[in-house]
Formats: sequence, structure tokens, C-alpha cells
Amino acid sequence: MADIKANDYISDYKILSKYSEGGMALIYKALQPSLKRTVIIKKLKDPNREIIRRFKKEALISASFHQENLVAIYDFLYIDRAYYLVMEFVDGEDLRTVIDHTAPLPAYLAALIVLGIARGLEYTHARNIIHRDIKPSNILISYGGDVKLIDFGVAKDDISTRLTMTGMIVGTPAYMSPEQANGDPLSARSDLFSLGILLYEMLTGVKPFYGENNTEILAKIVRNRYVPPERINPRIPFRLRRIIKKALRKDPARRYRNATELIHDLELFIPWQLRSRRKEQLADFLSRMDKTKTNTFSENINLSLYSGRRLWTWRLLRGAVAAAALYLIGFLSWQFRDHQLGYLNVLTEEKAATVKLDGRQPLSLSAASAVIGPLRRGPHRVEISDSSGQRFFITTAHIPAADTLRLRARFTQLDAPVRISVSTFPPAAEVFVDGYPVGYSPLYNLPVEPGSHIIAVKKDGYREISDSHRLAPAKAYSLHYPLQPEDKAQENR
Repeated sequence: MADIKANDYISDYKILSKYSEGGMALIYKALQPSLKRTVIIKKLKDPNREIIRRFKKEALISASFHQENLVAIYDFLYIDRAYYLVMEFVDGEDLRTVIDHTAPLPAYLAALIVLGIARGLEYTHARNIIHRDIKPSNILISYGGDVKLIDFGVAKDDISTRLTMTGMIVGTPAYMSPEQANGDPLSARSDLFSLGILLYEMLTGVKPFYGENNTEILAKIVRNRYVPPERINPRIPFRLRRIIKKALRKDPARRYRNATELIHDLELFIPWQLRSRRKEQLADFLSRMDKTKTNTFSENINLSLYSGRRLWTWRLLRGAVAAAALYLIGFLSWQFRDHQLGYLNVLTEEKAATVKLDGRQPLSLSAASAVIGPLRRGPHRVEISDSSGQRFFITTAHIPAADTLRLRARFTQLDAPVRISVSTFPPAAEVFVDGYPVGYSPLYNLPVEPGSHIIAVKKDGYREISDSHRLAPAKAYSLHYPLQPEDKAQENR
């Protein structure tokens, strides 16, 4: 059956409409006349051997579930050389949509959603099934207030463990645990780490491990570096902050041992009056969600915390009310003392300059003066180029804590620029040039001045490599470093 239209039949199911389309399957809304119920039918798009195995795996694993927080599977069909999965229809929204339109969510509602997911995971973990892809688009919230976990296509159980090749990581990078990002063996605690990321994102509007690309995201996850959630949303209750931080601990042994422990802490936090009316609370919240109004909170937070200037700081520089300015400066100083953060004020000769910090995605400036931050205290490599891309200013800025560093860029013509590319195996190692961080491997076309430089790469669990190079003008260099685990390095000594 090539094109499926409304009123067509797949086996005994009558197609009502095309519901959506994912990367792996076409989704149809259908009617099962014999039981007079609405169902969802997933049709596999690309029936290659690996995808078929995942599809069958989802059907076999999910068909045995009988728990209110897990979507039920009704049927698995193979018709006219096509595979179909028939499942429960959840009339509602996925968590991705909810976050995009309403974040940050009220604390108790976010906790209720996580409580529902945790109960589903408690059920699957008791059957030795690890989901491995906990993310907002895999969480459904019905208009009746039910919370459902879906998509066990990449789940791992004790029966079938050869879903992926050795060393290959499976899942969505921004929601992976450190052990998952490293390709290490997983336990149920990996799913609980991902659940901590979900709770963090619901309460702040941003992901804890933010990056311009998957390599940078995975590197931050492995190093477990994130902005404390209360810095983004000071209204997060203390007990909920503790739950997030415990779920996001790098060492699995220091996280919740199982979903039952997490459920216990969530139930201590959520008043019983709300828990007993959880469906009514979630249903009411969903009914009031305005999908025509896109939430801009996360965009502003992303800009201010990770890649750009804070809007209100920019207004201060242009002349805010004196009393308000003093209050904000005092507040920022208090924040900086606690978290050792600072700002960089870039002054350039023209408005259309481009700034690149620590090898990250370039930032385009719209004014001759811009404030970037907050940034962690210490050295940062700064590359500034003019609008023509022919003149550069390259330096190392030492960001002070609780203060703003003013940096005036004086462009010089590089007649013979040098470009280096650095790769490592495994990837996501931090790269240093002359002792200063420039980003994470792989890095491409990094501009440096001609002459002698020391290139170093560091990654947790691996031996540090330091290499000296004399770089000739007008040349490009490609450097590759195979990393050696620390235990093997010690054996070879």
C-alpha cells in the first residue's frame, strides 16, 4: 500500500487521517471498528534490517506492558511488504510542545509530570528494560491529565543486547547520561539521569548541557558541567533543586539507585492534595496552554547564559535609571561571588564584527560595543574578525570573577594566516593552544598566528597529550591524536 488516505483500511483498522511523520515512521490516526476505539498506527518508512529490528523490538517489549504511564501496544502487522505497529491513541500534547509554549513550568506541575514518568520507569526497570531515549518528544500528556512514556525502539533488555555495534552510542545527545555519551555499559540509573535533564528543562526552559553541536554537548555531559538551575529560575524550591542535582550526578553510584527512590523524594515534595488530583491539575494546565504563543523565555536564557549579551545589561550600558542600575549591579556581584562568573565587554572599530570564544560558534555583533556572558572565571581564547574576514584580533582574555573585562579589539592584517584542524579518537577532548582552551575535538580551521605553538588535548580517563609545532605562514595543518586510556598508559610505563 503506497499512499494511505482517509477511509483506507489496514487490516481491520480504518484510517481517519495522517497524524504526523517522524524520521522512522509515518503516523496515522485510525479507528478499530470492532472495539469502537481510536488507535495510532505507525508505518515503517525505511525497512532496512536495523530499522526493522528496532521496530519489532518496540512491539515485543511494549506489548507486555500493563501500566498506566506506558503507552499500550495492540497489534503488529506485516502487510504488502510493509510493517505496522498499532498502539494506544493519546489525545493530548507531547512534552516538547508543552515546554516550547509554557516553560518554565510551575514547580509542582513539573514534578507531577516527572512522577508519572518515574512510575513508568519503575515498572520497566523491574523487568530489566532500560529505555535509553528519555526526551520531551517521547513523553505524552493527555487532555485528561495522563502522562505516558512512548518509543521503546532503542530500549535495552536482558534478552536482546545487540541492538547496536560495540562503541556506538544510541539516544538523543542532549538527554544522554555521561556513561551513555562515553558508550559505556548502562544501568537503570542512566534513564534517571535523563529524567533529571527533563526536570531541569521544564523548570528553566533550557537544557543543562547546551552546545552549538553534538560534540560540544557530549563533552559537557561527560564533564558534568551545567549552570545550577536556581541561577536561571530562582523560584525553584530547594527540595526540587536537590532532586535535580542528585539525578544529574556524574557518578552513577551517587545518583538515585532506582526509580523508587526518586518517586519517594518526589512524593515528599508534592503535597498529597495535589498528588490525589494530579490528573485534574495537568488537564487544567494543558487546557489553558496557548499554542499560538511561542515561549521566548528559553531563547533569552540561551542567549544570556551561553552565547550572547544580556538584554538588560545592554540597556544599563546605554543609561538605565540610576537606582535600578545600582540594584542590579549589587545583585550581579552577589551572584558572581557565589558562582565565580564574569562578563566580557568587547569594543570594536566597527559594528559588524564577529566574535568567537573558545572555538565555539561565531557571534555576530550589531554594535561597536557588546557585553558577552556570563562566562566562567579564567582564561578564554577570543577571536574577533572584521566584516571582510581579512583582519583579525586574536588574544586570551582572563575573565575576572564578579566583574567585567573590557577588551578593545585592534584589527591587524594577517597576510599569511595559519589554520589548524584538530581531531582525536575518541572525540570530545578539550583542546588547548599554548595553555589556553580553544574548544573540543574535532575542531576545524582554527586561526592561529605563524610560529611555535604547543597543542595539548585532555579528556577524562585518558592520558594528556602535549605536542609542539612550528607553524609556517600560509599553510593549513591537520592534527590527529589517538588517546590512550590512563590505565594502559600506566602499564606501558
